[in-house]
Amino acid sequence: MRRYRSGVGGLLTDIHQDFRFEISGALFVVGLLLAFFAILGYVPQAREWARGVAVLDVILNALGPWIFWETILASIVILIGGLDFADTVKKAREFEKLINTTSKESFLKNLKRIDSLAREALPERYWRRVERKKTELKVRD
Repeated sequence: MRRYRSGVGGLLTDIHQDFRFEISGALFVVGLLLAFFAILGYVPQAREWARGVAVLDVILNALGPWIFWETILASIVILIGGLDFADTVKKAREFEKLINTTSKESFLKNLKRIDSLAREALPERYWRRVERKKTELKVRD
């Protein structure tokens, strides 16, 4: 059975692990939205267009002199969300490659890495797949 960490830091780590795809994707999208506002604030033609859309005009006026810092924040959020999503996809692909085997020998050879990915890096549904695969290949703990 998967072990959950204790404390607030552990809770946040568990939430991030269980919703890794969703959180990193949402961060990336929020970063893109912030970058859109930054473009509206810096490009004169875009700023003129935004003045015609009431909501965008209000947002740009509210940002005012803070648009520079909003641009920096947008870059950081895009970078964090994108890198986290890419790392998650990379680990999920590695997991798929390692677990999709019919050979018990190959599975046992890679079991340590499979367990590491499933328990520490990927959502709980991957750990459950490891348990099903162990049952399927009749692997004893």
